[in-house]
Amino acid sequence: MPYRQAWHFPMSFDFSRRRFVLSALKGIAIWRLSGSPSAFGGEADSAAYDAAVRVLTAGRKPEETALLVLDVPESAENGALVPVTLESRLGRTAALHLLVVHNPRPLVASFEFLDGAMPSVSFRIKMNESSPVVALAEAGGRIYWCRKQVRVAVGGCG
Repeated sequence: MPYRQAWHFPMSFDFSRRRFVLSALKGIAIWRLSGSPSAFGGEADSAAYDAAVRVLTAGRKPEETALLVLDVPESAENGALVPVTLESRLGRTAALHLLVVHNPRPLVASFEFLDGAMPSVSFRIKMNESSPVVALAEAGGRIYWCRKQVRVAVGGCG
């Protein structure tokens, strides 16, 4: 009796062990470099943010673009529930990342996309205080970014 494949994935499905390990290592590096909030004292925001950006960009210089759409409210009453919609209109978008500059751990979301997937996500984040929110997109081997300022009335990280 011939073997029958129980699972069928689209032809563009290419999630290899190597890609999984590299994604996991990138996440661990960001987590380790950002450290704990108390480790940086008063400079936790900028040091953790800079470390996260260094790991995500891997030495590439990000370019500002209007083709990366970040929809986040200008003012949020509760920092524990801030709605975010992130969409890339760039061709061949491989990943989207969202960072909150003044959070203890600035990287709040990271998404990877297969070829042909629509790079658009909606979710809610926690914000410690009023802060710039920065979106990064990896597309065509380049890094793009956009940024919006969000005012928070009550912090949601603590």
